[in-house]
Amino acid sequence: MPATLFITLNVLDAFLTKSALAVGAMELNPIMTAIGSSMIVKGAMAMALVFILYYFGKERTLWPLNLLLFGVVLWNLAVYWIITSAPPHYAMIGA
Repeated sequence: MPATLFITLNVLDAFLTKSALAVGAMELNPIMTAIGSSMIVKGAMAMALVFILYYFGKERTLWPLNLLLFGVVLWNLAVYWIITSAPPHYAMIGA
């Protein structure tokens, strides 16, 4: 269950990041800037991490990671909602 949730949250994070980037958000994670917001890549990376954690008997680490990733998903959702619901006459500072 925690492994499935972890992979699902990672794919959802990639989807929301891609959606937010499409409407003008910026990627803040320098590692993911180089990789991109591909849901397939993000899902594969999550699956690899799950296999590594299970291999070394550290699967209990998934619960705090899920909690952290849930916060990231909420953040991405909030950023997307704020950008898409802002009145069109608002401009970004420095733009």
